[in-house]
Amino acid sequence: MLSRSSVYALQASLHLAQHPPEAWVSAASMAEALELPPEYLAKVLRRLSLEGILDSSRGARGGYRLRLPPEALTVERVVEPFEEIEPPKVCLLGGPCHSDRPCTAHLRRLEWNEAHKRILARTTLSDLLLDEHAPAEASRSALISLDS
Repeated sequence: MLSRSSVYALQASLHLAQHPPEAWVSAASMAEALELPPEYLAKVLRRLSLEGILDSSRGARGGYRLRLPPEALTVERVVEPFEEIEPPKVCLLGGPCHSDRPCTAHLRRLEWNEAHKRILARTTLSDLLLDEHAPAEASRSALISLDS
């Protein structure tokens, strides 16, 4: 599952990917278009800027834009600042479980984490926007439901 911050980061990045590369989009207009809390989105956008994913510009004509083209920007890169996909720290079965003597749940969770990372690493923003199997509104709904 992705955190709320990751989902917002993806939604904002996908929104920006639908604008011309030279266009600056304000945080306020993004929050309104995506129906997201403006203060929370502003924090997410600042973090994406600090991480080199977005360019930012102040002023009346300022805003945000993607630093890379959508086909070069992976979902992993967008959500990485907000996610920690790590090996299990607590045994899901409640018992003592160590990496040298892992339980079956431990091993499965490692597999889930690795599969999750692979999917995020090979999916670009362009892939999500150009998915010919799902209408555009379905893609937005799917992102929103990730946090549920």
